[in-house]
Amino acid sequence: MSGPARARPRATLVTISFSHYCEKARWGLDRAGIAYVEEPHAPLVHWLGTLPRGGRSTPTLALPGAASLTDSTDILQHVESLRPGSLWPSDPTERAEVEALEARFGAELGPATRRLAYHAIFTGGESLAPLLRQSTTGISRAAATPLSWLIPPALSRALRIDAHGAELSRQRMAPILADVERRRVDGRPFLVGDRFTAADLTFAALYAPLRWPPEHPVTGRQPLPRGLERLRDEARSRPAGAFAMRLYRDERARRPFGGPALQVRDRRHR
Repeated sequence: MSGPARARPRATLVTISFSHYCEKARWGLDRAGIAYVEEPHAPLVHWLGTLPRGGRSTPTLALPGAASLTDSTDILQHVESLRPGSLWPSDPTERAEVEALEARFGAELGPATRRLAYHAIFTGGESLAPLLRQSTTGISRAAATPLSWLIPPALSRALRIDAHGAELSRQRMAPILADVERRRVDGRPFLVGDRFTAADLTFAALYAPLRWPPEHPVTGRQPLPRGLERLRDEARSRPAGAFAMRLYRDERARRPFGGPALQVRDRRHR
């Protein structure tokens, strides 16, 4: 007589909990109903989770019996391999368009919103400690106060977060938002074709730091930092901002592509 069946090991998603690239990967996994355990860290100490799994940056998806995935786009493509048709259309022309948009958002929009958001928060004078305590575990949570002192100068040097960099990011983001709005001037609900794709997911996730959507599973549980109020209001006034918010409201919790009916996830920082 055979013994009880062993539970299948889950993937581990190593994150900087509030990172928009990590949210991109998290949303893709959630959308397809793929089981995973999230290991959330703070910046500067995230390597405690990534280096043992063969990565350096977040998100890193450690797969049982396979090499880790260390890029958010690779993680979305992994989702697609497990749930074909979940994030990319089958039509070759539309698929190429989605791939081009996803790549552009990742290379241009993500760095711009990250620099703008960090600059606003760091110059706003609020401590990161409450956010770190609420959204991380282990050493990140225990050391929230000293990390909140160390993170702003360290990230400012590494990412060139200053007034000049923020202005350049604003300029680089403007044509991307204009293109998103041009694509939807006829009222179409999504960026490519007639369904939600990786292009929509990537745009909404990477624009989220400036919109602070309540449906976001990490920052949506935190009050908006005062330094972000002006950027949030500017984003709110644009059609692209309203589009991103609608995607979060209507699509963030949906899994219409054959995944489990319930979201299978262990969010240890809740």
